[in-house]
Amino acid sequence: MSAKKPSQEASAARPGTTTGQPIRAARPAPSRRPLHGLWSLLRHQFRHTVLYPSNLGFALLLPVIMYFMFGAFQSYSSAWRGHSNVSAQVMFSMGAYGATMAAASIAAGVGIERASGWSRQLALTPTTSATYLVNKILLALASALLSLLGLMAVGFLCGAKAEGPMWVAVPGLIIFGSLVTANMGLALGYLFRSDAAYAIIGGGSAIFAFLAGVWVPLDNMPEFFRDFAPYTPMYGLFHFSQWPLEDAPFNWAWIVNIAVWTAFFAAIAIRRIRKDTAR
Repeated sequence: MSAKKPSQEASAARPGTTTGQPIRAARPAPSRRPLHGLWSLLRHQFRHTVLYPSNLGFALLLPVIMYFMFGAFQSYSSAWRGHSNVSAQVMFSMGAYGATMAAASIAAGVGIERASGWSRQLALTPTTSATYLVNKILLALASALLSLLGLMAVGFLCGAKAEGPMWVAVPGLIIFGSLVTANMGLALGYLFRSDAAYAIIGGGSAIFAFLAGVWVPLDNMPEFFRDFAPYTPMYGLFHFSQWPLEDAPFNWAWIVNIAVWTAFFAAIAIRRIRKDTAR
């Protein structure tokens, strides 16, 4: 019986050759640097998501149309209430709704990325789950900010008046509160297909806005809705963001509401993204 040639012996001894186990591409180790590649990813996706014409048009036009319907050029628009006129109060209310919708819609785009295989491609790079998650949140908040700034410019030209600090304080609180819906969009984007996620965001946000008092003051609602409203996702962010406009006492329950719902949706998103990248 003839002896094996050295090359045959080496081939038989080594896994991953035609006579051993199949070769599998090694997955790159996650970078040890926190948020590695965030800036590059953010710049790329900002151009292709936030500034995408349909996304940008939706973010800008929705609150402006609603402001024209309820706040601009009305008989009550110039009436002064608290620290602004009614036109400005409606502007900021519609701005809060538009900003939160914009944030949720951009974040829910993760469903499209998963379907197209983009998230799997990222999993083959050193980009960490934390980087991807922070990137999506920042994109969502950027869309919310653009939506709000566009509406404020229109409102200013159409007679919305408020005391100087209100033009900074209220938008800042709206963007902070948009963390809730940004994480909600992420969670829904991971739980459902993209079309289902957008449908849930559209319908759910309208219902949550109603329960938060965006459309009808809570005092005018039946007792059941008044009692149930403080436990819904948009209640805290809406009342917290509008609080500076009124001479009303601060309620810490608003902050608790924002924190609890943000943590709840973020936990779902983190769990799902880890499951995706572990495949």
